[in-house]
Amino acid sequence: MSEAFKFIHASDFHLDDQMEGLPELPSHLKSVIANAPYAAAKRVFDLAITESVDFVLLSGDLIDMDQGGCRPAAFLLSQFERLAEKNIAVYWCGGEVDHPDRWPAAIDLPKNVKTFSSSVVVETVHERRGKPLATIIASGFDARRRNTSEFIVDQSAPYPIVFTHGQLDPVALAAKNIRYWALGGNHKSSVTEKAPAIVGYPGSPQSRRPSETGSHGCHVVRVDGASATRAQFVEVDSVRWLPQKLGIAESASLDELKNVITERALKLVTDHSEQTLLVTWQLSTSGTFNPKLRQERQREEIIKWLRDEFGRSEQGLWSVDFSIDPPPVLPEGWYEEDTILGDYLRALGRYQSDESLSLTLHEYLPKSVDNDAATEIVRLSLEQRKAILTDAALMGVEYLAAHRDVA
Repeated sequence: MSEAFKFIHASDFHLDDQMEGLPELPSHLKSVIANAPYAAAKRVFDLAITESVDFVLLSGDLIDMDQGGCRPAAFLLSQFERLAEKNIAVYWCGGEVDHPDRWPAAIDLPKNVKTFSSSVVVETVHERRGKPLATIIASGFDARRRNTSEFIVDQSAPYPIVFTHGQLDPVALAAKNIRYWALGGNHKSSVTEKAPAIVGYPGSPQSRRPSETGSHGCHVVRVDGASATRAQFVEVDSVRWLPQKLGIAESASLDELKNVITERALKLVTDHSEQTLLVTWQLSTSGTFNPKLRQERQREEIIKWLRDEFGRSEQGLWSVDFSIDPPPVLPEGWYEEDTILGDYLRALGRYQSDESLSLTLHEYLPKSVDNDAATEIVRLSLEQRKAILTDAALMGVEYLAAHRDVA
């Protein structure tokens, strides 16, 4: 029987990257958002100390060595020193932007930190009190690497771990004498069984953009005396994107709509008390189309109410956007009316039913845009064309039919 041990696997800190997709932000959240990558990364190192792990694997893209400035490097140095005080080793392989050989020459890394560049594959053995625990076969990111042929380990090596950054052939991952693949380069966590191995992407500890939804964190990997492995995902993010889709009747009043949103918002705040939530609200509707529901004035009122009601604290819920899905169809009778609205919808209908009719969008571009660039800008896919025409129809309805009750 071997000795049991545990380690943390983390990657893609991107400490110098800014949060995206936040056109409006209150002053009390600016510091929270700016410091979120550091808060999440610190939780990774806090977890290493709390769990008394044997070592930490950092699979690249921690900081941009060329553009990151002093703060990211100083932060990492301080965290490495914290782990050194607890005799926790750190292994760091380079990603696409954080080649360790570019670490400032004037700043020595603590002795507990071992780095790996992309030029070679290096094998090192981690020991506890002189006894081998794990064999780490490591190399930094190499854009030319597409297979696993460089990662070779002897059959008798203690608990082999491949440690690198990038996308490898998933079929080949099961064909090696490897127990854990410690990979970086994906921002979303995943753990995949490739018997006898586990393939782990811990993801980024902190999301940066609306597309990176849900929880983010790192992996705590536990290995028992028989080398059985269990990889546990642990949340460490301090700011979380959570898009919300709600259903409501077209005939709902503003108070009814607020009640539905309030119920969901309170649940979100309760379930995610450790995070500041960034929420985009999207409503889908049922029933006969109601133009009043989609008036811009009402949309602005709802998002202002949401921000006042739930977004005043640092650990609360900030509503980034609020939208309502377009109805599948508008009332057919509107297209037959002898009104300005009827004329408008009939004109749009011709473009909606005949894809050969081009949309003349050039005139809306600045005169400084030359003809070739303008042609490229206004080139539309069928989905984009459909979305533009739907938006145009709803805008016309808002201005030309907003006075009506439910049709």
